[in-house]
Amino acid sequence: MKQNVYEYAYELKREKQHRNSRIFIIIVSIVLFLSLFFSLILFPVLVRSDSMETDISKNGTVFVTPLSRTPQRGDIIFLGRSDNYNPSVFMKIVNTITGFFTAQQYHFGDNKKISGKPCVRRVLALPGDSIYMKDYVLYIKPKNENNYLTEFEIVKKPYSVKIYSVPAEWDGIGSISSFTEKTLNENEYFVLADNRIESSDSRIWGAVNSKQIKGKVIMQYFPFTKIHFF
Repeated sequence: MKQNVYEYAYELKREKQHRNSRIFIIIVSIVLFLSLFFSLILFPVLVRSDSMETDISKNGTVFVTPLSRTPQRGDIIFLGRSDNYNPSVFMKIVNTITGFFTAQQYHFGDNKKISGKPCVRRVLALPGDSIYMKDYVLYIKPKNENNYLTEFEIVKKPYSVKIYSVPAEWDGIGSISSFTEKTLNENEYFVLADNRIESSDSRIWGAVNSKQIKGKVIMQYFPFTKIHFF
C-alpha cells in the first residue's frame, strides 16, 4: 500500500522532534553531571600567580577535592573568595563547560580584582600550635610539645620555598620576614605561600578559619608537561 506523502512528512517531523528531544536531554544530563561532579567530588582551579610556583606553575590548573577539608601539615589547600563575589547560576554553568574544555584558561564575567580572589596556599601550622617566624622561615611548636622546630623539620612532605634578597626600603606585599610568637586558636590554620617575598598569606591576613577551606589540592593537570600529584 502506497504511503500518503502527508503521513510520511508528519512521521519525519515527529522523528526529528524526538531526535532533538533526545539530544537536548543528553546535553542537560551532561551539564548536570559535570556540575554535580565538580561541586561534590573534584573541581579544577586555575592558579594565575607564581605564589606556589615551586610546586604549581603560574597559570597552571589543579584539581581540588572538597571531600578533604581537614588539612595536614604540608597540604596545599584551596581558599574560597572573601569578597562576596557570587556569579549567577547561568554564568556558573557557562564557566563550568568553558573551563572544562579549556583547562580553566577562560572564564566569563569573572571579577578581575586581586583582593578577595580565591587562592591556593600551603598549610604549615594547625590549631593549638605556637609559631614565630625568622628570616622567612616558620618555627612551629605543636600543641602539647615543648620545643620549636623549623617548618622543614616538622612537615613530612618535602617542598621548596622561594626566598631572595630585597632592598631594605622595599615594601612589597608579602615582605614580612619575621614576627613574634603567637598561638593558633581552635579551627585556625596558618598558611603560607612558597614564594615568601611577593605573596600574601597568613602573615598579612592572619590565620584562616576552617570554614574558609574549600578543599585540598591533589593534582596539577595543566600544563600537560608538568602533570603531577601532591
